[in-house]
Amino acid sequence: ASLHGLDSVGGLHAALERAEAALYTLADAAVVAADSAAGAAGGGEDAGAAVQKSGGWFGFISDAMEVVLKILKDGLSAVHVPYAYGFAIILLTIVVKAATLPLTKQQVESTMAMQNLQPQLKAIQARYAGNQERIQLETARLYKQAGVNPLAGCLPTLATIPVWIGLYQALSNVANEGLLTEGFFWIPSLGGPTTIAARQSGAGISWLFPFVDGHPPIGWHDTICYLVLPVLLVASQFVSMEIMKPPQSTDPSQKNTQLILKFLPFMIGYFSLSVPSGLSIYWFTNNVLSTAQQIWLRKLGGAKPAVNEGASGIITAGRAKRSGAQSGQGGERCF
Repeated sequence: ASLHGLDSVGGLHAALERAEAALYTLADAAVVAADSAAGAAGGGEDAGAAVQKSGGWFGFISDAMEVVLKILKDGLSAVHVPYAYGFAIILLTIVVKAATLPLTKQQVESTMAMQNLQPQLKAIQARYAGNQERIQLETARLYKQAGVNPLAGCLPTLATIPVWIGLYQALSNVANEGLLTEGFFWIPSLGGPTTIAARQSGAGISWLFPFVDGHPPIGWHDTICYLVLPVLLVASQFVSMEIMKPPQSTDPSQKNTQLILKFLPFMIGYFSLSVPSGLSIYWFTNNVLSTAQQIWLRKLGGAKPAVNEGASGIITAGRAKRSGAQSGQGGERCF
């Protein structure tokens, strides 16, 4: 691995920490790709039916989650809970978030350990400036001494991708089946104000524009009711990103990543305008839960990184090497 590769690990961790928000777009791409394939393979009404029930690349996961969602809805309806489908979506999101918490905890602990090692990494780079091979060797020694795998934080995040894409597709299937017809508090219908089919045809925001006789096509009242959730979604995304914001870095690649991610809440907000409100409820719930998890893990001591802040007990890699050589004379080495 090159020095640039080692230096960019921190940037990769920072990007992956907030990758869950970008999964919405990835999930949508998976659905669109599956839908396009079904449409090309079929034709007419048969193709439309295939598209409607498509599970995409993670069909077995989305099918299971769709079943669970319907069971939750039926259970809530049986005990006369109002807005059963809306609360079923929230409950399913909570269940999935709880199931993936161990992976999230592992990822955060790895990221925090890497951040706590930054002073030692910078000292190594300053001490052996110009000697790339030595920097790589000493950096590897430091990671080994600290018990830190620089890629350990990436794997848990990647493992959760199929789960969240499957959940997205399950909700998409339910919306396509026309089951999200009931409202949710101020929202007129969980299946409105548009459909996934309309979005895929390029008419996802036709409920907003063009105006008809000076008002949106669905009227001002319903339009305002539907717009509340996207606004809340953008606000929650900003709060979540601010809480999970990594320390300031002079790395140009990290600065570019942070600049791009500043626009992510607006992208998510715009995207939410062209999907049924049931999906926006899932995104908003996921944002709130993700923020709560990060506060618990990072601020309240829920995460226990292998290297504490300040990296106490971790000596420089160069000193570790010398200590190992001295110990080796007595038949023992550090590494």
